[in-house]
Amino acid sequence: MNNETQIADNLLYRVIDANLNRLREGLRVCEEYFRFMKNEKAPSQKIKEIRHLCKNLEECFEKDKLFASRDSINDPFASGTQAQENERTNTGGLFNANIKRAQEAARVVEEFSKLCGKSEAAEAAKNIRFELYTFEKNYYQSCP
Repeated sequence: MNNETQIADNLLYRVIDANLNRLREGLRVCEEYFRFMKNEKAPSQKIKEIRHLCKNLEECFEKDKLFASRDSINDPFASGTQAQENERTNTGGLFNANIKRAQEAARVVEEFSKLCGKSEAAEAAKNIRFELYTFEKNYYQSCP
């Protein structure tokens, strides 16, 4: 592998690593919302199951490559807070922001996996994304 190819590969893995993290983080917030704020076992359990699918998705990639590509120190959004991140007026808004975050991250992983030649990962990310669309539809009304 030449240096240019290695750099491009590293950048793809950087995007995937960041979005795998974003996906799991968004799901964890949703899980905790239903577990502790709503005290509802079924949706908490469903999100936990989806979160475990993310672990399977992550295994499609070489963990060493994911870690090697991580550059959180130089991430242009690492410092400071985006204005919309401070716009949480209630716990339902927290759920809604995080379910969307997880859906978007799954889409990014899906698309960038294709560029890495990881069709199995792309399919897994797509399945997670559609699970999240269904979950959102089923529980949207219970999130004021």
